[in-house]
Amino acid sequence: MYKDAHRMFLQVLTAKRILLGSEVKSLFDKCRTISPEIPNDLQQFVMDINEQLEIMHLSIRKSVQEDYNGDSQCFVLVNTLNVTSSDSGRMISSFTTQEVALFRRIIEVIVQSEDGCVGENVAINLASTITPRMKIGDSEMLVERLVADNWLLKHDGELTLSALTNAEIQPYLEEQYGDVIQKCFFCKILTFRGHRCNSCTTRVHRQCGFKYWNKIKKSPTCPEPSCKEDWQHIDVDISNKRSRS
Repeated sequence: MYKDAHRMFLQVLTAKRILLGSEVKSLFDKCRTISPEIPNDLQQFVMDINEQLEIMHLSIRKSVQEDYNGDSQCFVLVNTLNVTSSDSGRMISSFTTQEVALFRRIIEVIVQSEDGCVGENVAINLASTITPRMKIGDSEMLVERLVADNWLLKHDGELTLSALTNAEIQPYLEEQYGDVIQKCFFCKILTFRGHRCNSCTTRVHRQCGFKYWNKIKKSPTCPEPSCKEDWQHIDVDISNKRSRS
């Protein structure tokens, strides 16, 4: 049954657009103080909210925030209407056609890069590659807005796609870059900064790989059964667990 606790959770997520794992747990605990009769089952709690959101073409989904320092599981609120080249969903309602065109160019460069990021100055100068051209000053303001609104993450002058963007426009990414983008072998969520096998196309979120190999406590090899190449991205040390960037 939909209660005030569900409304509170949705209100906070709507305001922030994205909730990292620790924030989700803290918010869920607060919600249960409002409605103690709600079972301690986060998955069912979110499913109950999604039932109410379905008519509005919205949904709470799990994603992974691939920040510079590592990955964090999270929840994001997404528009479930397909985001295609002709229908940019929620983006189209909050950005001009020219701004969407530049954002698509930034996405293209990030998706096709080796490390899943692009320099901020490079992104700004992509304004000259769209038609009609955008002024550099306007391009700078757009990039700042994309970062402020959680569409892009920024660290030391590098930009990458946020979990919000990955989840919100996944249909668009699959339509435009289906032969390039990859999902994590373990969680099946899109990854652009995950570790990649040296011998095959398998890719793994940094956090997913660290958790898996430290749990099984075996020398890391590619999780793809047909590959099994040594996995060079992580060290498993039972006495001193550590992951290389």
